Amino acid sequence: MKNKNLKSKNNKKMNKYGNASKKQTRCIICGEEKQGIEVENDWIIDSIRWFKRNITKNEKNYKLIVCQNCYPKYQKQYNSFKNKRIFYLVLGVIFTALLFIASSFNIFSLLSGFILILFLYLLSLLSYMPKLKTKENVATS
Repeated sequence: MKNKNLKSKNNKKMNKYGNASKKQTRCIICGEEKQGIEVENDWIIDSIRWFKRNITKNEKNYKLIVCQNCYPKYQKQYNSFKNKRIFYLVLGVIFTALLFIASSFNIFSLLSGFILILFLYLLSLLSYMPKLKTKENVATS
């Protein structure tokens, strides 16, 4: 009986994380298993996957998508994220320039301003929404 169980386990191809090689798809908006437009992996998604793989040991390794029903909601959230990111960066640059001028061109105020810009950029990631893979993105990869 043990031999049969071993054979059935060996017949399934496992990836390096111990999961079955066929990736499950999950919609990033509703969380259901559906078909849709694939999400483009970027440094933020890679960082989250690294954290889940190495720190929490709980990586599911799903293929992330946006289903057709959730696309309008995704588009609204993605546009909001882009606008917030630009707004926070511009705000950080303005504050850095004002801080640098107000401190009589002190180099430490410029350094503080760059830290402020970094903080505001990280603050914009609270509403993070990844890009979707398009035909142009797939062709360049």
